[in-house]
Amino acid sequence: MDSPAVPAAGGYCVVIPTYNNRKTVLDVVRKVRAVAECVIVVDDGCTDDTPELLKSEPVIYLRHKRNRGKGVALRTGFKKALELGYHHAVTIDSDGQHFPDEIPKLVEQSRASPDAVVIGVRDMSGEHVPGRSSFGRMFSNYWLKVATGIDVGDTQSGFRVYPLRHVTRVWCWSRRFTYECEVIIRLAWGGCPILNVPVKVYYPPKAERVSHFNPFWDNVRFTVLYLYANFSHLLVPLPHKRLVRREEPIWQGSVGASLKALWHRARKLAAIPEHLSEGGPIKRFRALMRYLVHEKNTPGELGLSVGIGAFWGCSPWIGFHWILALYSATRQHLNRIACIAATNVSFGPLTAVIAFASIWLGKLMLGQPLLMPRTTNWRVLSSFAWNSLGAWVLGSIIIGLAASFATGLGTLYGVRALRRRKMKAGAESGPAPGPQSSTA
Repeated sequence: MDSPAVPAAGGYCVVIPTYNNRKTVLDVVRKVRAVAECVIVVDDGCTDDTPELLKSEPVIYLRHKRNRGKGVALRTGFKKALELGYHHAVTIDSDGQHFPDEIPKLVEQSRASPDAVVIGVRDMSGEHVPGRSSFGRMFSNYWLKVATGIDVGDTQSGFRVYPLRHVTRVWCWSRRFTYECEVIIRLAWGGCPILNVPVKVYYPPKAERVSHFNPFWDNVRFTVLYLYANFSHLLVPLPHKRLVRREEPIWQGSVGASLKALWHRARKLAAIPEHLSEGGPIKRFRALMRYLVHEKNTPGELGLSVGIGAFWGCSPWIGFHWILALYSATRQHLNRIACIAATNVSFGPLTAVIAFASIWLGKLMLGQPLLMPRTTNWRVLSSFAWNSLGAWVLGSIIIGLAASFATGLGTLYGVRALRRRKMKAGAESGPAPGPQSSTA
């Protein structure tokens, strides 16, 4: 074999899981061998003549006695690669969908960021690409972004580079196709960067295509996975295994120093640009809208951020609105500045108006008499607020939902309209004229 582009001495090997792909597996293995020195093939209980086809190939051949699923096959390959001393593994499917000559491109990206998972993002615009594959990728990409906050270009691509010291430390309950999505979620939670590299893809005509994807059961597994991921991360924030050390770790050697570092981090995350906090409410609102127009988030994401911030701004937890908004935006991977700025729906005198309106609405729904204190004495007012806390919370939920709905939709359509106007103005003005060439 010619000198490979991915030598074994570099610490990279290639893992190929296969199950009954006799028509393509031999060609894939030989093409991989042309660019990589070490190839590990995991036979996941093949019932065809795959073992006979590969018995003379210079590869490391592992075999499961029965079919256990792609996730288990990948873990078997990772374990063997780690035992052999490799620190990264490239994975590629055996169905001929990917082009092995692009392996060096993924490896180059991995070497620049050793802790990262590098994913080959397939170009799905080609001929014979099944519609369900495009929809499945879009569906999976969306829910993985909700769970991790990372825009992964292709969650279902099997063409990847994994750092073995990280991927072998995470526990995944998925055994089949869902493993490749679950492992990305857990690695992202652990702090591993996720990098996208565009790659080519080949889909044969439908009559020649071999797929072991079960449309019903595998979609059920994906649904269960994303329900679990979002429930455990957003609704019940459980701690996750940290794989990559933070640049500024929370634990600073003592409880006092750690709390101080945590407080500084929260203030830093919640820092609002000065131009968004200057002037009156109308000026601040206009500044916020100008800021949102230039943000990279979609109008829907910005609308959700503002809606959540407005909801917390109407809550009884006066003085803690920004902390609640910061927490919500961070856990749901939304725009923190927009979410925190939206808590200003209750500013100055409006805070008291919203509080009394919430108490009145809550008592009305609970059938309690409303006896408003006719004094400005702080002790009397605070005692009234404390005794009316249940009604206040109930009323604030209703008012908060209404404010959230109104501000969220307003932001959605407002940002969308302003961005269209900006694009239209840019199209009408045309490109900026270039420098005129001088003639002798």
